[in-house]
Amino acid sequence: MLTEPQIQRYARQVLLRDVGERGQEALGAVEVELQLGGAVAEAAATYLRAGGTAVRCTSAADGAWAPTAALLSESSAAGRLSVVAAPATPERAGLVVGSTAGGHVLWSVGAEGCRACLRRLAAALAPPESTDPASVQLGSVLALLVQRRALGLGAPLEGVEVSRTGVLGTVTAAPCTHRPPLVPDGVLGELIRHLAGTLPDEGCAVLVGREDRVRVVPMHNAQAAHHARDPAAFPRTARTAFSFDPRAWLAVLRDTDRAGERVLAIAHSHPEGASGLSAEDRRQAAPDGQPLWPGVAYLVVAFEGGRPRSGRWAVWADGDFLETACPLPEAT
Repeated sequence: MLTEPQIQRYARQVLLRDVGERGQEALGAVEVELQLGGAVAEAAATYLRAGGTAVRCTSAADGAWAPTAALLSESSAAGRLSVVAAPATPERAGLVVGSTAGGHVLWSVGAEGCRACLRRLAAALAPPESTDPASVQLGSVLALLVQRRALGLGAPLEGVEVSRTGVLGTVTAAPCTHRPPLVPDGVLGELIRHLAGTLPDEGCAVLVGREDRVRVVPMHNAQAAHHARDPAAFPRTARTAFSFDPRAWLAVLRDTDRAGERVLAIAHSHPEGASGLSAEDRRQAAPDGQPLWPGVAYLVVAFEGGRPRSGRWAVWADGDFLETACPLPEAT
């Protein structure tokens, strides 16, 4: 809780609707590590310390404000934010500052933000330039993004661009493809019913959609026909493998493109196998060590005794498929 002198000192911030007393406490409980040098770091440190946030400058002078302790108490590791120069990225929540031909870009990432996306964005930036007077504006914008993160107002990954002439603009990252898509239980239930209807063979389907909706496109497992036609090229039967009919797959791609949608995931079942991608699944999904369909996730639903037992997502990130559990709806 803030003391009376602290309330008086930070009264202008406490009166703001998005700050208040609890917000000021949040600003005071954060410690910021500025791994930057020059006037940008000095300007940011000045603004942050004036707002009650403790700052450690690892490679810059302290500027106008002397080092200060946290407003309320020593911050924990969860309450620390790191600010680094591109192309580096913070280990936890923090900011990346970099430059482009048109000016500077600042990316702010929360604990729930995608690190793979941040690394890709930071790799496209050069280290920031610290030339006055633009450095003062850049430092103030940096401080604002830090405060948004401390107050819980920032998106998981958000960016701001500062042009050479001082014009500010928001920067939007491309949709994250390093995490499984958010699929409503009703859609998962529809998918599982389709997969169950293909037992004892493997079933398959495609999840397509956009931001406001996700839908299931049931697919026919063409593996039996492929195996019958060319067993040498397709040694597995439909009991242990799945494949799409090329014409049906092309139709899905055309339809989603016309509808302004995209393929979110390819789903299939293991009738009596383990959940997660098998070695054959991985080989088919990433021949030669590269994903066949970049940005598309995979979902495997394992059955046991004719009933869905578990599900696992697999997404391509940092050169490999990373798997996470997919909770199945209870009704299934």
